[in-house]
Parts: sequence; C-alpha cells; structure tokens
Amino acid sequence: MTRNLVKQIAVYGISPPDDKDPLSAALKMTDKNWWIGRLKQLQAQYHDTISRDIGLVSKKVDSYSGHNTVLIHRAQQERNKDYLLNTELQNSNGKVISLAEIAEHNLSNPDIRNAEFMVRIKGFEHVSQIYGHTALFITLTTPSRFHRTLSSGAKNPKFDGSTVADGQKWLKSQWALIRAKLHRKGISPYGFRIVEPHHDGTPHWHMLLFTAPEHVKPLNRVIRQYMLSEHERGSEKYRVKTELIDPTKGSAVGYIAKYVSKNLDGKHLDTDLDDKPAIESAERITAWARTWNIRQFQQIGGPSVTVWRELRKLKPEVEHADALAQARTAADAGDWAAFVIAMGGIDLPRKEQLLAPYREYNELVDTNTGEITLDDLTRHGAKKVPPLKGLRMADVVIVTRTERWTPVPVGSCARNTVRPEPYEHGAARC
Repeated sequence: MTRNLVKQIAVYGISPPDDKDPLSAALKMTDKNWWIGRLKQLQAQYHDTISRDIGLVSKKVDSYSGHNTVLIHRAQQERNKDYLLNTELQNSNGKVISLAEIAEHNLSNPDIRNAEFMVRIKGFEHVSQIYGHTALFITLTTPSRFHRTLSSGAKNPKFDGSTVADGQKWLKSQWALIRAKLHRKGISPYGFRIVEPHHDGTPHWHMLLFTAPEHVKPLNRVIRQYMLSEHERGSEKYRVKTELIDPTKGSAVGYIAKYVSKNLDGKHLDTDLDDKPAIESAERITAWARTWNIRQFQQIGGPSVTVWRELRKLKPEVEHADALAQARTAADAGDWAAFVIAMGGIDLPRKEQLLAPYREYNELVDTNTGEITLDDLTRHGAKKVPPLKGLRMADVVIVTRTERWTPVPVGSCARNTVRPEPYEHGAARC
C-alpha cells in the first residue's frame, strides 16, 4: 500500500486496515462494504464530536454522548434485533437453531455478561487472598486539554479540540509504557480495567488490581511517573487516584460492581453519580463505546478467558487427563479461582500455561473433483484468521467445536419438510 494512499484517506479520518500483510489490507480496501462500514462509523463519530464541541454533551444537557449518537445507536440495535429474529444457523445435517435464541443465552445478553464478569472478579479476589496479595482501586484520567466541558457546563479554556478517540489513545499509550516498566521490574498486577466516559464524553479508566504487598508502592510510583509526565496545575491531585482496599471494610467486588452495572445495563442501580436514571445512563455509555470502538471491559493478567469458555463446552463424561479435568471441573463449576490455580497459578506466563486456544482453518471439498482446499481467505481475498476449534494441551488437541454452522434466512429450509419438536437447546431439523 502506497504512502500516498494512506495520506489521502487519512485526510478524511480513515485509517487503512491494520493487517500485518500489506496485500490483505489492500484487498480489503477494494471491498465497498469495507468503505461503507468505515464511513458509517466516521459519520457517527462526527455526530458525537459536533455535539460535544458545541457543548451539548455534559451533565447540564446530555451526559456521556450526544442525542444523535443515542438515536444512531438505537437504530443499529433495531437492525441487529431484526437480523437475529430473521436468521437461523444451519449445519450440514440440516439442524437449525434460532440466532435470536442463541443471543439470549450467550455473552450478547448483558445479564450473562455481567454474571460472568462478576464471577471472574470474585475469583481474582479469592486468588489474591490465597497468595496474600493486596487489592487497589485506581482511577486514571487524561490531562485537562482533552476535556471539552467543565462540571459547571462551561467550556474548558484548556480544551485543544481533542476527540474521544484522542483521549483513549493517550491513556492506552501511557498504560503501555507503564506495563513495560512494570515488566522490567518484575511486577505483574492482575485484575480488570473498565473504560467509561466523564460527563462530557472524555474517557477515563477504573482499574481493580491485585499485587504483592511489597509491590504496591513501586506499582503506584510507576503509574504516577507516566500518568503525570504531562504536568499541569492539579494533575497531582486529579490525574491518578489510588485506594487501598481494606478487606475488613468491604470486598474488592463491592468497589467495582457499580461500575460494571453502570456500563452494562444499569439494572442494579437507581441513579448514576449525576443523579440521572442508571438505565438511561447505561444506554448512553454503551452508545458512546460502540461509536468510538472502545473496549469497555478488559482483563489484566491471569489465564485466558477463551480457554475458560471452551472448557465449559466439554462434556464431563468424556475422559480427560487429570490436569485438564481439574481445569474443566473448575470452569464448569464457575470457580475462576480454582481455574487460575489449575492453569498453573497467577504468575505463570500465558505461553507456559496448561492450555491454550487452538485455531485451525476449515477444509473445503469440491464435490465434482474431490479436491480439498483450505477455507483461509475472506470474501475479498485477504487472509482470514483461523476459526477457533478448541484447546491445545502440549501436543494434544481437544476439539470443542465439531459442527460448522451457516447463517440462513428464517424459513429457508426446503418446502414440504417437517420440523419435529425442538431438541438440544431449541435445535430442530429441516
């Protein structure tokens, strides 16, 4: 891809695909759907930026995101709902499953996502008690130049025109420097990060971290070193806030639970910090995150949650090695702490842990010639990421996904066929 092309599209706020292979990136950019998706995203971001720049995003007007941003988000949610209701998944044996039903029983459902997140938080807290580690609740925010509006509703005189994306990019770059410095010092905190907007849409981070007691002070020093590198009046007080969590006064879970609920659906809260309805605030925060492609929740350290989820697909009657059986039993019981221990403990690097996700390309068979090829290209010819197939333990592969499913419109099964009573999680046959 030529530098000229990159510069030309950058003028319009569009970045080329981040593929490592330049050919794959170029092929994606020949696809009109790639451009339509980017332009729609850009349009939504412009709507939100304009609302923010003219002072319509603040606790005095609409908190977190602009009114148009919420309307665009609602319209997209309706399109998503319509797609789910009118689409089924079908395998080679003719088995059919409703996509809407699947969405109700997986992480697309905020209740299920909330439940899993809280299980993992409680699990990490239990692990910290086993290891004698200390819990910290840390809030990181950006310099004042990223904030459009003061809490009074007046324009911030220090605002430099930065967008929401600029603020998130700054936080990510500082955290990357922090993680690198901590790694060099042999400090490996674990826990979770939640990203949410200030009242004017500027991102800030809440982190629940656990670490050894002797690492608390150096951890805090490193965080402050990089977060305060851009010094200004008040930065010492507001840029970084750290609280040591005293287990005799409350659990670590209690510190972060309200932030999880506020950023998912607001069901377990009456109002947010600005005394606005929590359910309404959750919708505005979700619209903000989707518009700006911001990952709201992220695990820091610990074993792979993908491994945890795949283990939960394994049936208990299948024979497994003792070590694998322990991890599977822990995952099946929803015991994150036991899963962490079974995977080798909290300090073991990912590449040395018991299990890792296993990915492999599907095979395509030409029915006329019998030729077998790999299904490794996207619709526009770029190399695709191999689909998840299961787990790998040393040289052993454990397949958890044996079926291949294809989305089809509702009612597209052949005519004059009979659908018997649903079975196996609502599946039926054409």
